[in-house]
Amino acid sequence: MSKLVDKTHRSAKTVSMQTNVGMSCDRVILKALEPVVDGLAQYFGKHFEVVLHTTEDLLHSVIKIENGSVTGRTVGAPMTDYGIEILKRAETSNDSVFDSYLTTTGDGRTLRSFAVVIRNDLGKPIGLLCFNMDMSAPLIDFLETASSKDTQSRPVPDETFPSSASDLVRASLNRALSRVEGQHSMSSTKRNRLIVAELYGMGVFDIKDATHLVAREMGVSVYTVYNYVREARFLRNQDDMSHVGSGGTGLRAAIEATTANKQNA
Repeated sequence: MSKLVDKTHRSAKTVSMQTNVGMSCDRVILKALEPVVDGLAQYFGKHFEVVLHTTEDLLHSVIKIENGSVTGRTVGAPMTDYGIEILKRAETSNDSVFDSYLTTTGDGRTLRSFAVVIRNDLGKPIGLLCFNMDMSAPLIDFLETASSKDTQSRPVPDETFPSSASDLVRASLNRALSRVEGQHSMSSTKRNRLIVAELYGMGVFDIKDATHLVAREMGVSVYTVYNYVREARFLRNQDDMSHVGSGGTGLRAAIEATTANKQNA
């Protein structure tokens, strides 16, 4: 009898430990979504509420909220009645994105809302990412958000939308060229070094087979590109140039000095 009780106790303890590990992993997943909440709220403006719920405690499910003035909620608020219904439906279906719907706040404002079910690696619903847009807000507010003066004052990045790795490398190479071409009286070796340094700083060489693609586009050997990448990595680490690839003058000066030393040797 004592052996049976001990075995039952061990089994219960194992289940409890597995549950705790699972909950910990679920929390990590939800934690990783918090910057998404910040980003979407900032992008869409003050009349667009973004809420992250956990299913761990439905009475205190809100673990992250931005622009909470839309519904008047804060962290620690409970799940909504319709949110609970969505979770129930998600338990018996594979649906994770539910159609948007209109709802009304206590003070009579109309909200356009929708919810996305967050699942863990086992497919179990562990949270909701919800969006509530205040449709009663003045149109001018939405127009001001879309044409924010703060956004206009920032430099506009020259972004492309490639359909293949080759397109991506080619676009990055063109950007690097535009940064290097302004310098005159430059040998081809120095020019290629600067181009590879710019590409390295952009993160291009994190792409699979990028070295081969860059070599082909530049008309140099793969070995040459490898050498220039090593040089850029070394100089960046030496000079702590975290801004390499965005016109870092420190790296350029180092490469120029290295080139001059080799030519004088």
